[in-house]
Amino acid sequence: MKKQILVLGLKTFGMSIVKQLSKYNCEVLAIDKDMEKVEVAAEYATQAIQLDIRDAEGLDELSLDEFDIAIVTVDDIEASIMASLLFKEHNIGTVIVKAKNKMHKKILDKMEVDKIISPEEEMGIKLAKSIMNASIIDAINFSDDYSILEVSALEKWIGKTLAKLDLRNVYGMNVLCIKNFSKELEISPSPSYTIERGDILVGIVENKKIENTDLA
Repeated sequence: MKKQILVLGLKTFGMSIVKQLSKYNCEVLAIDKDMEKVEVAAEYATQAIQLDIRDAEGLDELSLDEFDIAIVTVDDIEASIMASLLFKEHNIGTVIVKAKNKMHKKILDKMEVDKIISPEEEMGIKLAKSIMNASIIDAINFSDDYSILEVSALEKWIGKTLAKLDLRNVYGMNVLCIKNFSKELEISPSPSYTIERGDILVGIVENKKIENTDLA
């Protein structure tokens, strides 16, 4: 059965979600109060409608309890909180909300929203990490304590096994997989795996531990 996903807010971030979801086997309802944005989203979403979140009657017609996931990306904090509360009350399986600032995030935490995202903050962190270390290809804040990093193998790692490098102890890094354009993806590599030139390691790292290393 296809997942039923609702996306509220169709500015750049929300629209990018709708466009990406259109590539998967799911049904997407895109909502915004701006008709121009709705018309653009209609090319990608299963259904796109113009609606103000404050329109209680309009919302009642949406059968909200049939959705598996609701994603709230509106910038208006009051509207965001109202929508999040409404979606929680209708027992939508997963409610994901974009936080505009720290206070907004704190309120969403109190509401026990399933997932809170701060794309601007995450992009800032990602850019800063990439500027400070060319070996870091990509960085995603997984939580306040952990990040997922994509790291090019350092010169000093080449020719050594994962056991010898002891990345978990040195960097607080648990390697999930290793990719190299010249060979197949190595998922959950064994301790005996030997790092080669061109290897890219993907792993979960402890933010505090990595700050004081040559990956910081």
